[in-house]
Amino acid sequence: MVPGYGPTAGLALARHMKVAKVTFTGSVTTGRAILRDAANSNLKRVTLELGGKSPLIVCPDVDLAEAAERAHAALFYNNGQVRTKATRPRG
Repeated sequence: MVPGYGPTAGLALARHMKVAKVTFTGSVTTGRAILRDAANSNLKRVTLELGGKSPLIVCPDVDLAEAAERAHAALFYNNGQVRTKATRPRG
């Protein structure tokens, strides 16, 4: 992890010829810029997690009580300090 601002640190990482991979979590607009810069440098690998709000899908054929319990646990897993917490249930 490299702390810094996107226009300086992020841009330098995406464009640097010795960086082999960039991983980014954030906006779709910034993700597109990273892909473009990565492709125009050394065609480095890129992993993006963009624009979502951690959806949770509940299928109609599940035990609703268990699904609710698991959804609640998923929301507070790791004290909410990760972007993979389930914050937007859909059914």
